[in-house]
Amino acid sequence: MKQIKLIMMIAVLTVAWGCSSDDEENNKEKWTNSIYVPCDEPTWAVDWTAADSKPSWQNPDPTLYDSNMFCLVQLDEELKEYSSENDIMAMFMGGKCRGVSARNPLSDGNVAFLLHVKGKGSESGEPLELRYYCDKLHHTNILPDITTYVPNNITPTLKILRIEDGSSKYPVSTTLTVVIPKELPFTVNDNDKVAVFVGEECRGVGQREADIKDRWQISVYGKAGETAQIRYYSAEKKGAYTLLKTVELKGEPITETLTF
Repeated sequence: MKQIKLIMMIAVLTVAWGCSSDDEENNKEKWTNSIYVPCDEPTWAVDWTAADSKPSWQNPDPTLYDSNMFCLVQLDEELKEYSSENDIMAMFMGGKCRGVSARNPLSDGNVAFLLHVKGKGSESGEPLELRYYCDKLHHTNILPDITTYVPNNITPTLKILRIEDGSSKYPVSTTLTVVIPKELPFTVNDNDKVAVFVGEECRGVGQREADIKDRWQISVYGKAGETAQIRYYSAEKKGAYTLLKTVELKGEPITETLTF
């Protein structure tokens, strides 16, 4: 009798193991549009370090101009973390430097640059180009047409400069909306992450929409014509899925529904 029970138990385990193996094989065959790699929770972030040389911008000869204006530019929270006393900012008109400013730490913890821009009364309305060099990152921001020249405007015009604005390293910014499908090889977790890569360079990290849990918004930075891939980190599976489908960076909004 004991022998019969043992034989029956072995048979049940054999069937169960066979079903489990079949399920695993079916799952492998089902999720063919992504590559899964086990990993620890990633700390994905865009690396803004460039290789720009520090410019030698100089204030112009004030005797050549009959008017001036002021412009106050403040660094945003992210860019502020990289600022140092070696940074420099300048305003240009028609390719010529019209004003230079050093870094000014403010009492509230912010960092700003006060530009005293020189010009002529006849240049009223002419576009001004802002240039900023971050020494720690060896990175330059160039923003054409940031404002126009207003002769003898002594009230500073406040502008906020973000790290991605006019970036010399990643001049193209693409807004990508990622939609998570209902059928997935994992269970969605609050600790999941989504990012976009060009090769092994992270070019943007997603933020889940507060009111729509299956949507992520990603600002993707790169160069025109580059192709990128989306990666999804599953906290449940403790690994990252790289989607095989590529996304071309054109600077235009894109919506992608993930297919694993």
